[in-house]
Amino acid sequence: MITPRPVGAGSTTIPRAALRAPDLFLTATVAAFILATFLVSAVPGLSRLPHLIIGLMIVGFIIRSIRIPLTFAFDGVAPLAVAFVAYAFASVLWSTDQSSALVSAIGLTVDLMGALLIWAALQNGVKGAVIAYSAAVGAGIQALVALTEYLSSGTSRAQGLTGNANSLAIQLSLTAFLLLLLLPRDRWIKVFAFALIIVATITTGTRKLVFVWFSYILLLLHEVSPMFRRPSFGAAVVLLLSPLAVWASLTYGQTLLSPFEEVTLIQRLEGTLEGRETRKRSGLMEDALAVWQRKPVFGHGVDQYRFSGSYTTYSHNNYTEVLANFGVVGILVFYGIYLVLAVRSLIGISQGSRTAWVILAILISIVLMDLARVSYSSRMTWIFIMIMAFYSSGFTIRRMSGNSVGKSTAEPGTAVVPVRNA
Repeated sequence: MITPRPVGAGSTTIPRAALRAPDLFLTATVAAFILATFLVSAVPGLSRLPHLIIGLMIVGFIIRSIRIPLTFAFDGVAPLAVAFVAYAFASVLWSTDQSSALVSAIGLTVDLMGALLIWAALQNGVKGAVIAYSAAVGAGIQALVALTEYLSSGTSRAQGLTGNANSLAIQLSLTAFLLLLLLPRDRWIKVFAFALIIVATITTGTRKLVFVWFSYILLLLHEVSPMFRRPSFGAAVVLLLSPLAVWASLTYGQTLLSPFEEVTLIQRLEGTLEGRETRKRSGLMEDALAVWQRKPVFGHGVDQYRFSGSYTTYSHNNYTEVLANFGVVGILVFYGIYLVLAVRSLIGISQGSRTAWVILAILISIVLMDLARVSYSSRMTWIFIMIMAFYSSGFTIRRMSGNSVGKSTAEPGTAVVPVRNA
């Protein structure tokens, strides 16, 4: 048993359990931030509530630090995230419309700050289950609102409280993966996660859900197929066949999905296959690439494509949007974050970790959905990045120490804190 003992004059060694003990106020602010992100981020008059809660989280850390020292483990994802946002803030200097760029840079900074505080809270006693249940409540309310909207008003694309069908679909579907990551052994959570994807598919009609279903099926195969449980083989299949599978789903999906033609998602997929749904977005992406070529290295500045391009809106593609706004430098830093997470997840998969499979499924979904959305400016993107950073950091630590996941008792992402024995 680890007990505190004097180390020097007026100092003691704090037990590991005390360092990881939850703090009620900090836990409450984390739960409130997640709920506010889900429910009021797009509600006029309440959209600034998450910013207020960020301030309360900082107060929670101060209170905890007075009682117990805060602990932090170095994570390469955090400096990359900070570097990207700092670069975005610096890009205000060469932006076309500096006032709008400054507003966007401040919003991006606040969103990253919230995500970093979630990451720090996980290292200082707040349980992943708190985030999971808060997200489940938020997504459950959104799903009920979407179903009510879909069934009562006859709309083909419900928006929920997000005000946008695409945002609703992304929120519900990625939350499903988040729940599978944070509560992997809860059977009812698995059912609820599946239900969220079903609701998103039926009520929003968003074509991005093709990528979600693909990633979700990969997870199911890992659960039921012995072949996919072989670490090295399974990882190779995911990496090599995922682009091919997505291409095949879009190329031959019209025939395979014909029995479900009344579903809005299927109708919009058919439009995509026939070219009816893609002309404008293709034009946006081509225009964004033309804008990028005028300033290929550093870009035009945060959120400046809408001022430098021909469409006065964003490009509906994160790759072209980041290129146009931040150039080659920006896209290397931003997707360098995902590269680090992907390498970690592959290490975890080689060790037989189910957590690593879920992280890889989330990464595949995000990277593929980025073909049809702008994600770098989304608060949920940064929250997911930092949660994945926490839960994947342990893979490299165990690898370096020579321990396998099956033999290690450490929770993924747990900071290693030196404590003296009595």
